[in-house]
Amino acid sequence: MRIDGKRAIVTGASSGIGRAIAISLASRGAALTLAARRRDRLETVAREIAERFPSAQVPAVAPCDVSDPAQVSALIGGAIERFGDVDVLVNNAGRSVFGEEKRTSLDDYRALMAVNFYGALFCMREVLPFMLRRESGLIVNVATTAALYGVPYLAAYGASKAALVALSQSLRAELDGTGVRVMLVYPGYTDTEIFEVEKRVGGARRPPGTYASAESVANAVVRGIESGGRDVFLTARGKALNALRGLAPFVVDHAMRRIARELKDGSEPREAARTRGTP
Repeated sequence: MRIDGKRAIVTGASSGIGRAIAISLASRGAALTLAARRRDRLETVAREIAERFPSAQVPAVAPCDVSDPAQVSALIGGAIERFGDVDVLVNNAGRSVFGEEKRTSLDDYRALMAVNFYGALFCMREVLPFMLRRESGLIVNVATTAALYGVPYLAAYGASKAALVALSQSLRAELDGTGVRVMLVYPGYTDTEIFEVEKRVGGARRPPGTYASAESVANAVVRGIESGGRDVFLTARGKALNALRGLAPFVVDHAMRRIARELKDGSEPREAARTRGTP
């Protein structure tokens, strides 16, 4: 896909991976609608894009809670009213909870499903009729390596993203031959605001190590868009996990048990706000 001139919506665009994807798309000439809950942060991103790429169209700013179908309908309608149609939808908005499953409440599960699964579903259902009528379009769903196989202490997050993966795969098959494509993205641990704002219920600590930058993840996503990617794995571990879960599931199971032992601790929960990044 040639991005120049394409009309794109990016959810969760106020920071982290979403912001970086928006900037990367703008650098290639996309006309953008930026969606997230915080208008002030969206306006900052829009100004940054306008200053960095003066020849590009000024992005539209669309405050939106994707867990609310009415707000999603207004988001898609507003983007079409301004730009005429939608060529690319990037479902990036997300929330996260980290810690032992037994400390994760049912409300935590509901909150993650509301954004990570239903938020993406609402956006897809709103935009698909327009893409199908035109027989062209791309939906990019940002998942996680934790959706490939249950990762310790990310039970609720991984479950919500695994649901998104299953939905995307079903939809991909149903859309075959329509001109509308679905691309799945599997980031690993990424250096974003998630570590400041995710809800931590306790019982485990985050793994140490070098985390990918939001910019490197965004550039890989945009390269996948340009090349017609189908499943974009952004880490060597993600690629290995995808291969081994079918060929040698006992190896993956052993690795997950080891990770659970290494990260377990007796920490108390730390409440935080909604996440913007992707673990």
